[in-house]
Amino acid sequence: MKKNHPILQASHILLDGGVGSELYKRGVFINKCFEEVNLTNPSLVENIHREYVASGSSIITSNSWGANRLKLRGFSLESSFEEINQEAIKIAKKSAGATALVAGSIGPLGVRIEPFGPTSFEEARTYFREQAKILKEAGADCLSLETFSDLSELKEAILACKEVAPDLFLFAYLAIENEKETLLGTPLLWCAQKVESLGVDALGLNCSVGPKVMYDALKAIIPLVKIPISLRPNAGFRKQVGGRRLNLCSPEYMSEFTKDFFRLGAKFVGGCCGTGPEHIRMMSNALRFNKVYSEEHSYLDKNFSDEEKLGVDDSRVKLSAVSRKCDSNWAQKIEEGKKVVCVELLPPESTDPSLLIEKTKRLKELGVDAINIPDGPRASARMSALLTSVLVERETGIETILHYTCRDRNILGIQSDMIGAQAIGLKNMLLITGDPPKTGLYPHATGVFDVDAIGLTNIVNKLNEGLDIGGKKLKQATNFSIGVGVNPGSPELEHELKRFMWKVKAGAHWAITQPVFDVSCFKNFIKEIEQRDIKIPIIAGIWPLVSYKNALFLHNEVPGISIPSHIMEAMKNSEGKENPSEVGVRLAKEMMEEIKDLVSGFQISAPFGKIDLIEPLLEFFLKENFFSKGKKAECLCS
Repeated sequence: MKKNHPILQASHILLDGGVGSELYKRGVFINKCFEEVNLTNPSLVENIHREYVASGSSIITSNSWGANRLKLRGFSLESSFEEINQEAIKIAKKSAGATALVAGSIGPLGVRIEPFGPTSFEEARTYFREQAKILKEAGADCLSLETFSDLSELKEAILACKEVAPDLFLFAYLAIENEKETLLGTPLLWCAQKVESLGVDALGLNCSVGPKVMYDALKAIIPLVKIPISLRPNAGFRKQVGGRRLNLCSPEYMSEFTKDFFRLGAKFVGGCCGTGPEHIRMMSNALRFNKVYSEEHSYLDKNFSDEEKLGVDDSRVKLSAVSRKCDSNWAQKIEEGKKVVCVELLPPESTDPSLLIEKTKRLKELGVDAINIPDGPRASARMSALLTSVLVERETGIETILHYTCRDRNILGIQSDMIGAQAIGLKNMLLITGDPPKTGLYPHATGVFDVDAIGLTNIVNKLNEGLDIGGKKLKQATNFSIGVGVNPGSPELEHELKRFMWKVKAGAHWAITQPVFDVSCFKNFIKEIEQRDIKIPIIAGIWPLVSYKNALFLHNEVPGISIPSHIMEAMKNSEGKENPSEVGVRLAKEMMEEIKDLVSGFQISAPFGKIDLIEPLLEFFLKENFFSKGKKAECLCS
């Protein structure tokens, strides 16, 4: 196969997951030779490959990683060396069909080479050369050198492959300890540049670490190399469970990092140990999701010039959102410089809204300004958020903030919903992209995503101006107070800030952040938007932690959330000594006190819907001298 194969020309390419770890999960003992299964149970290997292709893999790797002559000798299988490698490609090609390419997998020899061991460079190259030659002649479309920690050994493998298969696309993967070093302690940046200089077609990182460490490593190397980069992280760090070391990273978690990998600049993304077909299926959805949300396909293209989209001198553009005077109490209070507070309550999972109404009435008594109603959070099926908002307002008299997403409606449905919401009396909209179906219980449901949050904000702002998406004048304009989401803790802050700026340009009046835990991070975010002259009221998200386990989950498993070590330590020390939720409330109070002068209010989350947990925070917020009246907001509804 030539290096210009159409599949290899795509900007983003999804690989497969682990083969060896899948064989282990399906009953092959860890002390057995996984590659021998090509001969003893080929249908098992074929099924794994087929599942990866069905899940979305465009390149699958043959079951030949440990099939060099030296490793097979350790299992008394040296006589089957040629047959095992030939069958590895034959099985993979049969599974791939015309849909995917097959990469012949080659791993380290399993012995140390000079100067650390008795195996010479020439001997090592000979072993690699003979395996690569068999894989090529058996029909491999490309070759993949995987999980190398010794740069000298990898060099010999690369030179061997280039000798016998110069026309095949060549991946070369390093195994790393952290974002700075290989497993042998060699500086990663130096290794990356050295591997590139050897003429490989793609530089890779695989195995040993999970997606977070690999993401940090990607950020470090991507400015230094010009060739494509491939990432195959393990499914998180391995943990000891019942005597076995298992990877417990969820498919959802892997899929979130898949979007980040591609957005940062990786060309190839797959998985290694612990990743299976379900991981790849969700990562495939993330790849599709990433394409839908890519800047070049954004609805913004139809509303802003190329100069604006590309950010030509837009970092100093003064941004302000202007619309007709709206009669939202929430918006009016922010505009007058008064601090606001809202609480998020999920729509019921049944047809009975009584518990929600009861909680809302209690929150109104406590002085809450508005109730946030999420729209199918975590891609779950609940009562319609729009109808829930209507019920809440009619039964309790408190205003709602309707989270409205792009996931479930096309641009016609969006406009119809907005016109209907205006007619029924709803006033406040939080316009967000929405969790894709893959994150919920119905991962195969279809997401619409005609537009993203930027395009959605554009649509609603146009309706506020009396125009539909086609420029047709409405007999009566809508009059919504428009909010958007923003993540101050995004690992790609520059990308987040640029999208935030576009949201404000599109017509946002205010923003609600994801939960804030790191004060310094939040202050840096405020500094950055001030430098860009983005003038929009910020409502800070506050999440009172309920336990150390809760803190660990948010810190390690939720992309975009980082909890400082002193907060983690405080929650850990609370275990068995005091009520952890009380410690969480105390820390949340300290957070509110420290950032109160930087924000226009707070959105306080009620963990697990338990509003009694947040009553102390609401009482704290409403203390007479907690806030002083600030200056009038510059860019709300005026």
